[in-house]
Amino acid sequence: MENNPFYFDKAPTAEQVWAAGMATYKQMRENERIAKEEFKELRALMKENAEHLKETERALSERFEETDHMLKETGRLINMNAERIKALDTKFFSQAGHIIEGLMEPSAMRLFKEAGYDIDRCTKNYKRHIKATGRKAEYDVILLDDTIAIVVEVKINCTKADVDHFIVQMGMFRELFPEAANKEVMGAIAAVNYDRESDIYAHDEGLFVIRVHDDDIFTLDHSDKAELRRF
Repeated sequence: MENNPFYFDKAPTAEQVWAAGMATYKQMRENERIAKEEFKELRALMKENAEHLKETERALSERFEETDHMLKETGRLINMNAERIKALDTKFFSQAGHIIEGLMEPSAMRLFKEAGYDIDRCTKNYKRHIKATGRKAEYDVILLDDTIAIVVEVKINCTKADVDHFIVQMGMFRELFPEAANKEVMGAIAAVNYDRESDIYAHDEGLFVIRVHDDDIFTLDHSDKAELRRF
């Protein structure tokens, strides 16, 4: 209580009350001045922080725009290169497929003759479309004798889906290839690579399986003739 200017041990005089009032007024003015100074400093600090935040926001925005541009450009280049790679890949597999088809004719005839089939002629890249029924198909190699037709589907990489598609195509073979109307018709898959045991799958589906090795050697899996599918 001793710091309180209005605390008196006994009844104050007018001068004491006036002095206490002035002391209180001066203290209030000092407190006001300090408060204003602190408020001024706070406003300056807030302004400084606001400018800093604004600058940081601008820098982040510019960096985001730059990063976004880089990502878009990178995506464009990736797509462009992917299209080029896809085109080269398609071209490679197309050319490689034609090469294997070219090698397939003499090799397949030899393989099936060794397996006991009297093959004497071959038709390659046979395509036909019957407009009346809408049926159309393409057959890579057709091996023939007077009683048998063996159709060979040539692939670089063979999948189970390729085997299924070939079986569907073979279901139209007699209609699209009239010469085989009275022949025993069988199918064969020839591939450099068989994906996910598609060779076993083809064998189980009653097809011949021909393997094309890196040194251009062709081998025919021995199959039980009774299990071969007739189309």
